[in-house]
Amino acid sequence: MGQQNNRIEGLDMLLSTYFPDRIRKAVKGIRSDYTKYLEEIRIRSGLPLMGVFSGCDYFISQEGVLLHSHESALNITAKEVNSLFLLLCEQSIYAYQDEIIRGFITLKGGHRAGICGTVVYEGNRIKAIKDISSINIRFSRQVEGCAQDIFQQLIRNRQDIYNTLILSPPGCGKTTILRDLCRLISQGLDNNRFKGLRTAVIDERSELAASFRGVPQNDLGPRTDVLDGCRKSQGIEIMLRGMAPQVIIVDELGAKEDADAIQMAWNAGVRIIATAHAFGLEDFKRRLGVGQLAAKDGFERIVLLGMENGKRWTRVISVNGDEHSGMAKDYWMSDGFFRMRSYGNENVIQACRETACAGKTHRNPT
Repeated sequence: MGQQNNRIEGLDMLLSTYFPDRIRKAVKGIRSDYTKYLEEIRIRSGLPLMGVFSGCDYFISQEGVLLHSHESALNITAKEVNSLFLLLCEQSIYAYQDEIIRGFITLKGGHRAGICGTVVYEGNRIKAIKDISSINIRFSRQVEGCAQDIFQQLIRNRQDIYNTLILSPPGCGKTTILRDLCRLISQGLDNNRFKGLRTAVIDERSELAASFRGVPQNDLGPRTDVLDGCRKSQGIEIMLRGMAPQVIIVDELGAKEDADAIQMAWNAGVRIIATAHAFGLEDFKRRLGVGQLAAKDGFERIVLLGMENGKRWTRVISVNGDEHSGMAKDYWMSDGFFRMRSYGNENVIQACRETACAGKTHRNPT
C-alpha cells in the first residue's frame, strides 16, 4: 500500500509541475483504481492522448474515461506539446541539451520523459532535437522485495555471489528485478547470511538509479556507487580503476565491447550481475559478441522470467541448464489488466497481455 501511495503522489507531483491544463485535468479524471496501474502517458502533437496501463494501451477522454477507440479521446495540440517540453526543461533548453540529444529527460523522482522531433546533425554527431512532436512520460517503478526469492538462489556464501545473467523478452521487468537485486546485494540480509558487498552500477540509460542532478532517485543500497549515462564498456573500466567494486551491475548487454569489458572484470575478480533481451538461454548463446559469456567459465546462474496460463514464474538455472529453482509463484509486480471494466458509456474491455515477466498477477481492478 505504501508503494502504491508513493506512485499516486509521484503522479500528482508530475501533473501539477509539468502538465498543461487540459492534459492534467484529463489524467486527474482517471479513476484511482486504474491510475495505480499507469506506466506511461503519451502526448503526441495532433493526436489523441494515450496512457499505458500495465502494458495495455488506452486512449483518454477529456473527462478521464479510458477508451478502446480514439474518436472520443482528447486531441493534443502542438502548443500543448511545446508547453510541456519547456516545463520539462525548466524553460532552459540549453541547460538540458545533453539529455535531450540522448532522447530523454530524467525528472525528479526518477521519472523519465522520452522525446521525439526533428534531429539535427553536426557531422556524425547529433547536435540537437528540435520541433518536438511527441513526449512519453514514463513513471519510475521501484518494487522493493520483488527479487528477494531470486536473490536467495544467487548467494555463493556470506561474502560472495554467483555471476548472474537475467534473460527475458523486452519490456518484461528485467530492469525492475535488477534494481532490487542491486539493493539487496548492497545492503545485505538481516539474518547475517549475506553481509553486503561494494556495488558499482553502470547506468548507461539512466534507468537503474534514475539520477536527478547527480542524486539517485531509486534505492540501490548503501554500498552502491553509480556511473550515470556512461557506456557499459567504458564504465566497467572506470569503476575497476577508481572504485574497487566487488560487484558490477549493468543492464541490457548487447555489444561485443560489453563482453570484452565483462571479461576484464572477471579477470579482476569482480562479480557481474547483468540483463539481456532473449527468449531463453539458447537464444542468448547465439548472439554475436555477448553469447560467449554464457559458455563455460562465464555466467554461473541464469535467471529466466516468463508467464504461462496467466501465472508468472521465475527459473534460476546453471549455464548447463541444471535447475536451481522453479518458482511458479506470484510477486508484487502487476502484469496487466485481465478484465478492465471501463466506465461512463463504455463497454467492458477485455485485455489480457501475455508477456514474459516476473511479478504479481492482479485481476479485475474494480
